[in-house]
Amino acid sequence: MKDTFDLVVSLQDSFDWAVTPCLAEFEPLSPAPPPLEIGQLTLSYFLASTWFYCELAATDEVLAPGQIQLDPLWPSQSSEDVWTTSFPSFRPAEITVIYDDPEHPFESNYSRVRIGQQQLNFIEAMDVDDEVAKKEVEMHERIARATNLGPGVRTSRLYGVVRNARDQLLGLLLYSIEKDKRLSFALGPDTPNALKDRWARQIRDTVAALHEAGIVWGDVKRDDVLIDVHGDAWIVDFGGGRTEGWVDADTAGTVDGAIGRISEFIASGGGFNLTNVRVGSVGAWLIDSEAAKPQ
Repeated sequence: MKDTFDLVVSLQDSFDWAVTPCLAEFEPLSPAPPPLEIGQLTLSYFLASTWFYCELAATDEVLAPGQIQLDPLWPSQSSEDVWTTSFPSFRPAEITVIYDDPEHPFESNYSRVRIGQQQLNFIEAMDVDDEVAKKEVEMHERIARATNLGPGVRTSRLYGVVRNARDQLLGLLLYSIEKDKRLSFALGPDTPNALKDRWARQIRDTVAALHEAGIVWGDVKRDDVLIDVHGDAWIVDFGGGRTEGWVDADTAGTVDGAIGRISEFIASGGGFNLTNVRVGSVGAWLIDSEAAKPQ
């Protein structure tokens, strides 16, 4: 553990050493600081449309930054390429970031946001118009249309999407849930059997309801199960893919395939050893949707 800590400190020192000579060059390009009053910091301060970068060189052992160059993050697209959704769309400037420390607002976790009085979770897409994010939105459209998936079915629920001025997808807005912790942290050797049975039953019931609606929770793993403050289990992440070890290829897409490894993990009290599980295909990158619609 000490070696790992020393490595992290050493890396941080290296970053500081490399960045310090560049700060004077980048400072004039930085945006004006936002107002410090609570409620005036928006997502637009965090979702930049352009990267500034430069190469660091050294002459006679003296570090010197090279010329700063710009790299646009939002490529242009033709009108026929515009992606559409039935969910409402919002610009970053319309979304307020919730933060607690007005002295260091940019150090805030900008996943906690609100629109008006509605508190939400923002899940940033891996890339502009990311296909995994689009698939998650499409799955949420199916969840919203399903007649059997009422508030009692504990899954993440989509409120809307965030798009830039070119209507490109930047991320998802999900209803917040009173999350206590992830299953991997809530579960332990001392977890009562009654509580483990409750979580396993709730997950099975939710997955069964989704399958009845023709919706597959494909990328199953312990970190995609959240335990709320009431001790109930929610399932999240509908971006697709399959994480190695958690779903076998021959049972993927079935109820048993979706909950089999999770059930074993719960029954073991978190001592489930994935090294003994047959490895499946390569999983996809996942959106960490830590939000769901309240009951």
